[in-house]
Amino acid sequence: MGLKINPDPTLKNNLMAFGWECLEGWYPLIQELIDILVKIDKPDFELLQVKEKFGILHFYISNGTDEVYDIISKYETYSEHICEECGEFYGTKNRLSHGWLKTLCDKCAEKLNWK
Repeated sequence: MGLKINPDPTLKNNLMAFGWECLEGWYPLIQELIDILVKIDKPDFELLQVKEKFGILHFYISNGTDEVYDIISKYETYSEHICEECGEFYGTKNRLSHGWLKTLCDKCAEKLNWK
């Protein structure tokens, strides 16, 4: 029971064949969230997609309970304070460049030429 991760190469059931669609700075945050969700003894729910959207982590599942969605929401909020590039905590801002939003620290924003 709990979280299932079954990448579907046909992309008909989920988009996990793409992996985590974000920069590496969020990987520890995502892994921590997954570690928590696999321990939840609730009916099965499936991970459908993990990605960055509008500078925030989005973690999509099917069949989650209110408890599961509350945990996911907390981690999505955490992502707003962690640099997507390097993982720095709290030195970040949402930055806009070329029509895209990213959450980056000053050092990574300068390195990537984001304002």
